[in-house]
Amino acid sequence: MNLPSYKKKKVLLRHLPEHEIRAWVDKEAITKILSNLLNNALKYAQHKIQVKMEKNNTTFTIRVISDGDKIPIDESQQIFEPFYQREKKDISVSGVGIGLPLARSLALLHKGKLYLDTEQEQNTFVLSIPLNEENMQSHTNLAAEQYAVTLDEEAITDTEENMRGYKVLLVEDEESMLSFISERLEEFFMVETACNGQEALDILHETHVDLVISDIMMPVMNGWELCKRIKSDIDISHIPVIFLTAKNDLDSKINGLKIGAEAYVEKPFSFDYLKTQILSLLNNRQKEREAFSKRPFFPVHNMQMNKADEEFMEKVIQIIQENMVDEQFNVERLADILCMSRSSLLRKIKILFNLSPVDFIRLIRLKKAAELIQEGKYLIGDICEMVGINSSSYFSKLFMRQFGMTPKEFERQQKKM
Repeated sequence: MNLPSYKKKKVLLRHLPEHEIRAWVDKEAITKILSNLLNNALKYAQHKIQVKMEKNNTTFTIRVISDGDKIPIDESQQIFEPFYQREKKDISVSGVGIGLPLARSLALLHKGKLYLDTEQEQNTFVLSIPLNEENMQSHTNLAAEQYAVTLDEEAITDTEENMRGYKVLLVEDEESMLSFISERLEEFFMVETACNGQEALDILHETHVDLVISDIMMPVMNGWELCKRIKSDIDISHIPVIFLTAKNDLDSKINGLKIGAEAYVEKPFSFDYLKTQILSLLNNRQKEREAFSKRPFFPVHNMQMNKADEEFMEKVIQIIQENMVDEQFNVERLADILCMSRSSLLRKIKILFNLSPVDFIRLIRLKKAAELIQEGKYLIGDICEMVGINSSSYFSKLFMRQFGMTPKEFERQQKKM
Protein backbone atom coordinates (compact mmCIF):
# COMPACT_ATOMS: atom_id res chain seq x y z
CA MET A 1 0.00 0.00 0.00
CA ASN A 2 1.37 3.44 -0.93
CA LEU A 3 1.21 5.76 2.05
CA PRO A 4 0.56 9.49 1.56
CA SER A 5 3.76 11.54 1.84
CA TYR A 6 2.75 13.09 5.15
CA LYS A 7 2.62 9.62 6.78
CA LYS A 8 6.13 8.55 5.76
CA LYS A 9 9.33 8.56 7.84
CA LYS A 10 7.66 9.54 11.12
CA VAL A 11 8.40 8.00 14.50
CA LEU A 12 5.90 7.32 17.29
CA LEU A 13 7.30 7.13 20.82
CA ARG A 14 5.15 5.83 23.67
CA HIS A 15 5.76 6.61 27.32
CA LEU A 16 3.28 4.46 29.25
CA PRO A 17 3.21 3.59 32.95
CA GLU A 18 4.18 0.06 33.91
CA HIS A 19 1.13 -0.40 36.11
CA GLU A 20 -2.42 -0.80 34.82
CA ILE A 21 -4.74 2.21 34.83
CA ARG A 22 -8.46 1.61 35.25
CA ALA A 23 -11.14 4.24 34.66
CA TRP A 24 -14.92 4.36 34.22
CA VAL A 25 -15.32 5.81 30.70
CA ASP A 26 -17.12 5.31 27.42
CA LYS A 27 -14.50 3.25 25.60
CA GLU A 28 -15.61 4.25 22.12
CA ALA A 29 -15.70 7.98 22.94
CA ILE A 30 -12.16 7.92 24.38
CA THR A 31 -10.96 5.90 21.38
CA LYS A 32 -12.42 8.52 19.02
CA ILE A 33 -10.71 11.36 20.91
CA LEU A 34 -7.32 9.65 20.80
CA SER A 35 -7.75 8.64 17.19
CA ASN A 36 -8.37 12.26 16.27
CA LEU A 37 -5.37 13.54 18.24
CA LEU A 38 -3.05 10.93 16.76
CA ASN A 39 -4.29 11.49 13.22
CA ASN A 40 -3.77 15.23 13.56
CA ALA A 41 -0.29 14.66 15.00
CA LEU A 42 0.48 12.34 12.09
CA LYS A 43 -0.64 14.97 9.60
CA TYR A 44 1.30 17.88 11.02
CA ALA A 45 4.41 16.36 12.66
CA GLN A 46 7.69 16.68 10.82
CA HIS A 47 9.49 13.66 12.24
CA LYS A 48 8.38 12.64 15.72
CA ILE A 49 5.17 12.04 17.69
CA GLN A 50 5.12 11.23 21.41
CA VAL A 51 2.31 9.83 23.52
CA LYS A 52 2.64 10.10 27.29
CA MET A 53 0.21 8.69 29.84
CA GLU A 54 0.09 9.12 33.61
CA LYS A 55 -2.38 9.20 36.49
CA ASN A 56 -2.86 10.74 39.90
CA ASN A 57 -5.41 9.99 42.60
CA THR A 58 -8.40 11.27 40.64
CA THR A 59 -7.57 11.53 36.93
CA PHE A 60 -5.57 10.01 34.10
CA THR A 61 -3.84 12.24 31.56
CA ILE A 62 -2.69 11.56 28.01
CA ARG A 63 -0.40 13.99 26.19
CA VAL A 64 0.03 13.83 22.42
CA ILE A 65 3.14 15.79 21.38
CA SER A 66 4.26 16.51 17.83
CA ASP A 67 7.17 18.45 16.34
CA GLY A 68 5.30 20.21 13.56
CA ASP A 69 4.91 23.96 13.09
CA LYS A 70 3.87 25.47 16.43
CA ILE A 71 0.21 26.48 16.64
CA PRO A 72 0.06 30.19 17.61
CA ILE A 73 -1.29 30.99 21.07
CA ASP A 74 -4.08 33.12 19.60
CA GLU A 75 -5.37 30.02 17.77
CA SER A 76 -5.21 27.68 20.80
CA GLN A 77 -8.95 28.09 21.46
CA GLN A 78 -10.11 28.66 17.89
CA ILE A 79 -8.96 25.20 16.80
CA PHE A 80 -11.65 23.71 19.05
CA GLU A 81 -14.42 25.73 17.38
CA PRO A 82 -16.66 24.10 14.74
CA PHE A 83 -15.64 24.74 11.12
CA TYR A 84 -12.35 26.42 12.07
CA GLN A 85 -9.50 25.27 9.85
CA ARG A 86 -5.86 26.31 9.94
CA GLU A 87 -4.06 27.15 6.77
CA LYS A 88 -1.98 24.17 5.65
CA LYS A 89 1.37 24.44 3.93
CA ASP A 90 0.95 20.95 2.50
CA ILE A 91 -2.26 21.00 0.49
CA SER A 92 -2.07 17.22 0.07
CA VAL A 93 -2.98 16.78 3.73
CA SER A 94 -6.71 16.12 3.94
CA GLY A 95 -9.00 16.21 6.94
CA VAL A 96 -9.05 13.14 9.17
CA GLY A 97 -11.21 12.07 12.10
CA ILE A 98 -14.12 13.53 14.02
CA GLY A 99 -12.60 16.98 14.56
CA LEU A 100 -11.29 18.75 17.61
CA PRO A 101 -14.69 20.35 18.48
CA LEU A 102 -16.33 16.95 18.93
CA ALA A 103 -13.23 15.53 20.64
CA ARG A 104 -13.45 18.32 23.22
CA SER A 105 -17.22 17.76 23.58
CA LEU A 106 -16.65 14.08 24.33
CA ALA A 107 -14.02 15.01 26.92
CA LEU A 108 -16.38 17.50 28.57
CA LEU A 109 -19.13 14.89 28.70
CA HIS A 110 -16.73 12.80 30.79
CA LYS A 111 -16.29 15.86 33.05
CA GLY A 112 -12.75 16.02 31.70
CA LYS A 113 -10.65 18.48 29.65
CA LEU A 114 -9.00 18.60 26.26
CA TYR A 115 -6.75 21.55 25.54
CA LEU A 116 -3.57 22.70 23.82
CA ASP A 117 -0.80 23.34 26.35
CA THR A 118 0.65 26.56 24.97
CA GLU A 119 3.48 26.67 27.54
CA GLN A 120 5.27 23.73 25.93
CA GLU A 121 7.89 24.10 23.20
CA GLN A 122 6.12 21.65 20.90
CA ASN A 123 2.43 21.21 20.06
CA THR A 124 1.09 19.35 23.08
CA PHE A 125 -2.56 18.30 23.28
CA VAL A 126 -3.61 17.24 26.76
CA LEU A 127 -6.55 14.96 27.53
CA SER A 128 -7.43 14.73 31.22
CA ILE A 129 -10.29 12.46 32.34
CA PRO A 130 -11.54 11.58 35.86
CA LEU A 131 -10.99 7.97 36.89
CA ASN A 132 -14.50 7.80 38.38
CA GLU A 133 -13.38 5.09 40.78
CA GLU A 134 -16.62 5.33 42.74
CA ASN A 135 -18.46 4.14 39.61
CA MET A 136 -16.00 1.28 39.12
CA GLN A 137 -16.55 0.14 42.69
CA SER A 138 -20.30 -0.01 42.15
CA HIS A 139 -19.97 -1.40 38.62
CA THR A 140 -21.89 -4.60 39.33
CA ASN A 141 -24.87 -2.83 40.89
CA LEU A 142 -24.90 -0.10 38.26
CA ALA A 143 -24.75 -2.57 35.40
CA ALA A 144 -27.58 -4.56 36.92
CA GLU A 145 -29.68 -1.42 37.28
CA GLN A 146 -28.93 0.01 33.84
CA TYR A 147 -29.37 -3.23 31.95
CA ALA A 148 -32.44 -4.48 33.79
CA VAL A 149 -34.29 -3.68 30.58
CA THR A 150 -32.54 -6.66 28.93
CA LEU A 151 -34.04 -9.35 31.15
CA ASP A 152 -35.94 -10.74 28.18
CA GLU A 153 -32.80 -11.22 26.10
CA GLU A 154 -34.49 -13.37 23.48
CA ALA A 155 -37.14 -10.73 22.86
CA ILE A 156 -34.50 -8.00 22.60
CA THR A 157 -32.53 -10.13 20.12
CA ASP A 158 -35.65 -10.67 18.02
CA THR A 159 -36.24 -6.92 17.99
CA GLU A 160 -32.62 -6.22 17.01
CA GLU A 161 -33.07 -8.35 13.91
CA ASN A 162 -35.90 -6.11 12.74
CA MET A 163 -34.73 -2.76 14.12
CA ARG A 164 -33.61 -1.38 10.75
CA GLY A 165 -37.29 -0.84 10.06
CA TYR A 166 -37.51 1.66 12.93
CA LYS A 167 -36.97 5.37 12.35
CA VAL A 168 -35.38 7.45 15.13
CA LEU A 169 -35.33 11.26 15.28
CA LEU A 170 -32.22 12.70 16.96
CA VAL A 171 -32.47 16.31 18.18
CA GLU A 172 -29.17 17.97 19.14
CA ASP A 173 -28.00 21.55 18.60
CA GLU A 174 -24.26 20.88 18.72
CA GLU A 175 -23.44 19.88 15.17
CA SER A 176 -20.40 17.76 15.94
CA MET A 177 -22.29 15.82 18.63
CA LEU A 178 -25.27 15.40 16.29
CA SER A 179 -22.96 13.94 13.67
CA PHE A 180 -21.24 11.62 16.13
CA ILE A 181 -24.42 10.14 17.65
CA SER A 182 -26.35 9.90 14.38
CA GLU A 183 -23.42 8.06 12.81
CA ARG A 184 -23.67 5.39 15.51
CA LEU A 185 -27.46 5.18 15.36
CA GLU A 186 -27.39 4.74 11.59
CA GLU A 187 -25.61 1.42 12.10
CA PHE A 188 -28.91 0.05 13.46
CA PHE A 189 -31.83 2.37 12.63
CA MET A 190 -33.11 4.79 10.04
CA VAL A 191 -32.24 8.23 11.41
CA GLU A 192 -33.64 11.73 10.97
CA THR A 193 -31.86 14.70 12.60
CA ALA A 194 -32.86 18.15 13.82
CA CYS A 195 -30.92 20.99 15.48
CA ASN A 196 -33.73 22.23 17.75
CA GLY A 197 -37.22 21.42 18.93
CA GLN A 198 -39.01 23.40 16.23
CA GLU A 199 -37.16 21.59 13.45
CA ALA A 200 -38.02 18.31 15.18
CA LEU A 201 -41.74 19.15 15.31
CA ASP A 202 -41.74 19.99 11.60
CA ILE A 203 -40.18 16.60 10.83
CA LEU A 204 -42.63 14.77 13.11
CA HIS A 205 -45.58 16.26 11.24
CA GLU A 206 -44.10 15.41 7.85
CA THR A 207 -42.82 11.85 8.28
CA HIS A 208 -43.37 8.73 10.38
CA VAL A 209 -41.01 8.49 13.38
CA ASP A 210 -40.95 5.65 15.93
CA LEU A 211 -38.92 7.33 18.69
CA VAL A 212 -37.35 10.71 19.55
CA ILE A 213 -33.97 11.20 21.25
CA SER A 214 -33.50 14.80 22.34
CA ASP A 215 -31.05 17.04 24.12
CA ILE A 216 -32.61 19.50 26.59
CA MET A 217 -30.70 22.79 26.26
CA MET A 218 -31.21 24.00 22.67
CA PRO A 219 -31.98 27.31 20.94
CA VAL A 220 -35.36 28.18 19.35
CA MET A 221 -37.17 25.40 21.24
CA ASN A 222 -35.60 23.36 24.06
CA GLY A 223 -36.15 19.68 24.85
CA TRP A 224 -38.66 20.34 27.63
CA GLU A 225 -40.94 22.30 25.29
CA LEU A 226 -40.49 19.79 22.48
CA CYS A 227 -41.58 16.94 24.75
CA LYS A 228 -44.61 18.93 25.98
CA ARG A 229 -45.64 19.69 22.39
CA ILE A 230 -45.26 16.05 21.36
CA LYS A 231 -47.27 14.71 24.29
CA SER A 232 -50.08 17.27 23.85
CA ASP A 233 -50.55 16.64 20.10
CA ILE A 234 -52.87 13.69 19.52
CA ASP A 235 -51.27 12.98 16.12
CA ILE A 236 -47.79 12.39 17.59
CA SER A 237 -48.36 11.91 21.34
CA HIS A 238 -47.71 8.15 21.02
CA ILE A 239 -44.03 8.67 20.09
CA PRO A 240 -41.64 7.75 22.95
CA VAL A 241 -39.14 10.42 23.98
CA ILE A 242 -35.68 9.77 25.42
CA PHE A 243 -33.79 12.71 26.90
CA LEU A 244 -30.07 12.36 26.19
CA THR A 245 -28.39 15.15 28.12
CA ALA A 246 -25.63 16.30 30.44
CA LYS A 247 -28.29 18.08 32.52
CA ASN A 248 -28.42 15.24 35.02
CA ASP A 249 -29.57 16.75 38.31
CA LEU A 250 -32.49 15.07 40.06
CA ASP A 251 -34.93 17.94 39.43
CA SER A 252 -34.27 17.76 35.68
CA LYS A 253 -34.90 14.01 35.66
CA ILE A 254 -38.15 14.40 37.61
CA ASN A 255 -39.28 17.23 35.33
CA GLY A 256 -38.52 15.14 32.25
CA LEU A 257 -40.65 12.28 33.49
CA LYS A 258 -43.45 14.63 34.58
CA ILE A 259 -43.84 16.07 31.10
CA GLY A 260 -44.03 12.60 29.59
CA ALA A 261 -40.52 11.49 28.61
CA GLU A 262 -40.18 7.71 28.68
CA ALA A 263 -36.46 7.59 29.57
CA TYR A 264 -33.55 9.78 30.65
CA VAL A 265 -29.98 8.91 29.60
CA GLU A 266 -27.08 10.90 31.03
CA LYS A 267 -24.09 12.11 29.04
CA PRO A 268 -21.50 10.66 28.93
CA PHE A 269 -23.35 7.49 28.03
CA SER A 270 -22.72 3.96 26.85
CA PHE A 271 -24.03 3.62 23.30
CA ASP A 272 -24.96 0.00 24.02
CA TYR A 273 -27.08 1.23 26.93
CA LEU A 274 -28.79 3.84 24.73
CA LYS A 275 -29.46 1.23 22.04
CA THR A 276 -30.86 -1.14 24.67
CA GLN A 277 -33.17 1.60 25.99
CA ILE A 278 -34.46 2.23 22.47
CA LEU A 279 -35.02 -1.46 21.82
CA SER A 280 -36.64 -1.95 25.21
CA LEU A 281 -39.19 0.82 24.60
CA LEU A 282 -39.99 -0.41 21.09
CA ASN A 283 -40.02 -4.08 22.11
CA ASN A 284 -42.27 -3.47 25.12
CA ARG A 285 -44.70 -1.57 22.91
CA GLN A 286 -44.84 -4.50 20.49
CA LYS A 287 -45.44 -6.99 23.32
CA GLU A 288 -48.24 -4.80 24.73
CA ARG A 289 -49.91 -4.63 21.32
CA GLU A 290 -49.82 -8.40 21.04
CA ALA A 291 -51.19 -8.83 24.58
CA PHE A 292 -54.05 -6.40 23.92
CA SER A 293 -54.90 -8.24 20.72
CA LYS A 294 -54.59 -11.85 21.92
CA ARG A 295 -55.72 -11.62 25.56
CA PRO A 296 -59.48 -10.96 25.95
CA PHE A 297 -59.22 -9.09 29.25
CA PHE A 298 -56.02 -7.08 28.70
CA PRO A 299 -57.12 -3.44 29.17
CA VAL A 300 -55.83 -0.28 27.50
CA HIS A 301 -54.60 1.16 30.80
CA ASN A 302 -52.13 -1.74 31.09
CA MET A 303 -50.31 -0.43 28.05
CA GLN A 304 -47.50 2.09 28.45
CA MET A 305 -49.33 5.04 26.93
CA ASN A 306 -49.22 8.66 27.90
CA LYS A 307 -52.36 10.11 29.46
CA ALA A 308 -53.59 11.80 26.26
CA ASP A 309 -53.37 8.60 24.22
CA GLU A 310 -54.98 6.51 26.94
CA GLU A 311 -57.91 8.93 27.27
CA PHE A 312 -58.32 9.05 23.50
CA MET A 313 -58.39 5.27 23.14
CA GLU A 314 -60.76 4.85 26.08
CA LYS A 315 -63.09 7.27 24.28
CA VAL A 316 -62.79 5.30 21.02
CA ILE A 317 -63.59 2.05 22.82
CA GLN A 318 -66.54 3.63 24.62
CA ILE A 319 -68.01 4.84 21.31
CA ILE A 320 -67.62 1.37 19.77
CA GLN A 321 -69.27 -0.24 22.80
CA GLU A 322 -72.15 2.24 22.71
CA ASN A 323 -72.80 1.20 19.09
CA MET A 324 -72.03 -2.47 19.62
CA VAL A 325 -75.39 -3.92 18.52
CA ASP A 326 -75.33 -1.95 15.25
CA GLU A 327 -73.85 -4.34 12.69
CA GLN A 328 -73.45 -1.43 10.26
CA PHE A 329 -71.31 0.66 12.61
CA ASN A 330 -68.07 1.36 10.74
CA VAL A 331 -64.92 3.46 10.56
CA GLU A 332 -66.63 6.43 8.90
CA ARG A 333 -69.21 6.65 11.71
CA LEU A 334 -66.48 6.38 14.32
CA ALA A 335 -64.40 9.12 12.66
CA ASP A 336 -67.45 11.40 12.40
CA ILE A 337 -68.29 11.02 16.10
CA LEU A 338 -64.66 11.76 16.99
CA CYS A 339 -64.58 14.73 14.57
CA MET A 340 -61.49 13.25 12.93
CA SER A 341 -60.62 12.48 9.35
CA ARG A 342 -60.65 8.81 8.43
CA SER A 343 -56.94 8.98 7.56
CA SER A 344 -56.02 10.50 10.95
CA LEU A 345 -58.00 7.84 12.80
CA LEU A 346 -56.44 5.10 10.69
CA ARG A 347 -52.93 6.42 11.38
CA LYS A 348 -53.47 6.77 15.14
CA ILE A 349 -54.94 3.29 15.67
CA LYS A 350 -52.37 1.71 13.37
CA ILE A 351 -49.50 3.26 15.32
CA LEU A 352 -50.88 2.48 18.78
CA PHE A 353 -52.17 -1.06 18.12
CA ASN A 354 -50.74 -2.09 14.74
CA LEU A 355 -54.33 -2.65 13.59
CA SER A 356 -56.53 -1.01 11.01
CA PRO A 357 -59.64 0.75 12.41
CA VAL A 358 -61.80 -2.02 10.88
CA ASP A 359 -59.81 -4.70 12.69
CA PHE A 360 -59.81 -2.64 15.89
CA ILE A 361 -63.62 -2.31 15.89
CA ARG A 362 -63.88 -6.06 15.33
CA LEU A 363 -61.43 -6.70 18.19
CA ILE A 364 -63.47 -4.59 20.61
CA ARG A 365 -66.61 -6.52 19.61
CA LEU A 366 -64.81 -9.83 20.32
CA LYS A 367 -63.42 -8.59 23.63
CA LYS A 368 -66.93 -7.61 24.68
CA ALA A 369 -68.15 -11.06 23.59
CA ALA A 370 -65.50 -12.70 25.79
CA GLU A 371 -66.64 -10.55 28.70
CA LEU A 372 -70.28 -11.59 28.18
CA ILE A 373 -69.29 -15.27 27.90
CA GLN A 374 -67.36 -14.96 31.17
CA GLU A 375 -70.47 -13.57 32.90
CA GLY A 376 -72.26 -16.82 32.04
CA LYS A 377 -75.70 -15.17 31.71
CA TYR A 378 -76.23 -15.46 27.96
CA LEU A 379 -76.26 -18.07 25.22
CA ILE A 380 -73.45 -17.75 22.70
CA GLY A 381 -76.01 -17.33 19.90
CA ASP A 382 -77.47 -14.30 21.73
CA ILE A 383 -74.00 -12.86 22.41
CA CYS A 384 -73.31 -12.80 18.65
CA GLU A 385 -76.17 -10.37 18.13
CA MET A 386 -75.27 -8.36 21.24
CA VAL A 387 -71.86 -7.53 19.73
CA GLY A 388 -73.16 -6.85 16.23
CA ILE A 389 -72.13 -10.12 14.53
CA ASN A 390 -75.28 -11.85 13.32
CA SER A 391 -73.72 -15.01 11.90
CA SER A 392 -72.81 -17.50 14.64
CA SER A 393 -70.47 -19.46 12.35
CA TYR A 394 -68.65 -16.27 11.33
CA PHE A 395 -68.49 -15.20 14.99
CA SER A 396 -66.96 -18.55 15.98
CA LYS A 397 -64.39 -18.26 13.18
CA LEU A 398 -63.40 -14.72 14.21
CA PHE A 399 -63.18 -15.65 17.90
CA MET A 400 -60.98 -18.64 17.14
CA ARG A 401 -58.65 -16.58 14.96
CA GLN A 402 -58.36 -13.83 17.58
CA PHE A 403 -58.03 -15.75 20.85
CA GLY A 404 -56.92 -19.22 19.75
CA MET A 405 -60.06 -21.10 20.86
CA THR A 406 -63.73 -21.32 19.89
CA PRO A 407 -66.39 -19.51 21.94
CA LYS A 408 -67.54 -22.91 23.30
CA GLU A 409 -64.00 -23.82 24.39
CA PHE A 410 -63.60 -20.40 26.00
CA GLU A 411 -66.92 -20.87 27.82
CA ARG A 412 -65.82 -24.25 29.19
CA GLN A 413 -62.50 -22.78 30.28
CA GLN A 414 -64.22 -19.96 32.16
CA LYS A 415 -66.54 -22.38 33.98
CA LYS A 416 -63.53 -24.28 35.28
CA MET A 417 -61.97 -21.16 36.76
